[in-house]
Amino acid sequence: MTWIREDSFLEKLWRNPKARYSLGILLVVIVVGIVGPWLAPHDPTQPFYEALLSEPSADHVLGTDSIGRDVLSRLLHGARVTLMVAVMAVSITFITGTFIGVTSGFLGGVVDTVLMRVMDILLAIPNIIMAMAIVAILGPSLTNAMIAVGIAGIPKYARLTRGATLSVKSSGYVEASRAVGTSHARILLYQIMPNIMSPLLVYTTLQIGIAILDTAALSFIGLGAQPPTPEWGTMLSEGKEYIHDAWWLATFPGISITIVVFTVNILGDALRDIFDPKST
Repeated sequence: MTWIREDSFLEKLWRNPKARYSLGILLVVIVVGIVGPWLAPHDPTQPFYEALLSEPSADHVLGTDSIGRDVLSRLLHGARVTLMVAVMAVSITFITGTFIGVTSGFLGGVVDTVLMRVMDILLAIPNIIMAMAIVAILGPSLTNAMIAVGIAGIPKYARLTRGATLSVKSSGYVEASRAVGTSHARILLYQIMPNIMSPLLVYTTLQIGIAILDTAALSFIGLGAQPPTPEWGTMLSEGKEYIHDAWWLATFPGISITIVVFTVNILGDALRDIFDPKST
């Protein structure tokens, strides 16, 4: 007898090849983000003036940048920074968006109308433009970029949460609970929240990839992480100036961002298949 109950979520996750392989790659990235600073062969901010723009070699496996900093060391340190910012930004989106969406869908009436009109106005602004505006107000920094990306993702998340809440709210078992006098708080905590988590989990997974791209985009244009912080978007921005003479500067951060975003999107697609088999 296996420790995983048949047809449980973990069993379905393991049987899905896309979920299994994407989780494996994502686990490796997370481990690298945790232990990367100890694996790095050099200090990510230490310049080697005798090796400016050095090609990949035995001393510097992925080469060095324009002031002689080791690219591999910066890439390993940057994994932690990039993942941390993405997770924190998505946490802001999840907590705030879920609160607004559930409140709007559950209470209805004037509260629903006001909150959703505000969300509709914000939805008219592209995520990256809104994030740029917020960072421009708060000032360029990694923390402000994280806050901006988190806030920019709230409207879509609130809309999704509201739709899921309305669907569950109109179901028979919720109506039956109301009829027997169950409190609103109990209905919300024990009936609505557990039954809207599936679509929220899928969207949250996809949102991680979006947050990584948006954070990298802000850093690329100088509104995110500031030098000498080793962040993948910043490294990509620094590398664009030497794309013809030092291809490795932009190539390796670009590949890292692509792998993580691609893996997260595949995982989100696999979770959608697991939660909603009819969608396949």
